[in-house]
Amino acid sequence: MSKDLENRIEQELLAGKNRTEIRDRLKNTEEPRALLFHLNNISHPAQRKKYQYLNLLLAAVLTFVTFKKLLGIFAFGRFDLFLLLSLVVPVVNFYLLREILRFHRIGYQFLFVLSILSLLHPESHFLQEIALQGLLIALSGFLYFRMFPKKEQLTEITTP
Repeated sequence: MSKDLENRIEQELLAGKNRTEIRDRLKNTEEPRALLFHLNNISHPAQRKKYQYLNLLLAAVLTFVTFKKLLGIFAFGRFDLFLLLSLVVPVVNFYLLREILRFHRIGYQFLFVLSILSLLHPESHFLQEIALQGLLIALSGFLYFRMFPKKEQLTEITTP
């Protein structure tokens, strides 16, 4: 059901309609909170085209960081509880990568916050790690604020 709504909103945006037109058209047929979430979560196609290369750079850096972590995890060659717990970060990174490649707002938000939090981790206190995390923070923050301006976000749906 949620995928259906997301696909319909995507098609309407591609057809050139703005968020308020889509909201007004779908507000009586869809659950209001889900409609509002998907309307605010999907980027406009013009913004996607404009920031496509920066988005690909962000995805490449995130992929590099993820595979670097995976390489470090599997370098020990033992299967134990620590290995399973260590896989949490790469799994979250793959989810974020999926959201970023689909140009979803929530992916940029989570990546921005999690990249800042990862600076607290002791293994991130090396120059290369700080540079990569700084790049992730800068790109995700920049893309979030440019692709999802506050003035375009819908805050509520009024029903008649």
